[in-house]
Amino acid sequence: MSNHKVISRKVWWGLEARNYTEIAQEMPSHDRSLRKWAAIYAVYHLNFMDRHPGERYYDFLEDSKSSKFVFVEFTVPVHILETRDSFGASDTTITRLQKMETEDEINAFLELNGINPELFVPPWACDYPID
Repeated sequence: MSNHKVISRKVWWGLEARNYTEIAQEMPSHDRSLRKWAAIYAVYHLNFMDRHPGERYYDFLEDSKSSKFVFVEFTVPVHILETRDSFGASDTTITRLQKMETEDEINAFLELNGINPELFVPPWACDYPID
C-alpha cells in the first residue's frame, strides 16, 4: 500500500464534475501581515469564448487558457481583507504559478513543492478570497 498523498476523491470529483471551478487551501504565511492561499483551477471549465463584453478573468487564468489546469499560490495583505468588501488583482501577489494537464502532473508538482494535497477543499471551505 502506498503512502502517496493525493487530493481527496470527493474534492477532485467535485472539481471534475464542475461543482466548482477551483479547489484551494490556506497556506501558512511567514509574514503576519499576509494571508496565503494555493488553488488549482480547472481552466477547461471556464468559457473564454462566449462571455459578456468586457468580462475578463484574472490574468493568470487568461494566460493559462491553453492548459487544462493551473496551480496558483498568492498572498493578500491582511489589512485589505479586513477593510474591504472586495479586492482586485493588484491587491494580490502571485508567488507561484504552474500550468498542468493531468491529475498525475498535479500530484507530482504538489509533492515536489511540499504542498499537502489532502488539504485542498472547495473554495468556500477555506475562506478563499477570489470570486
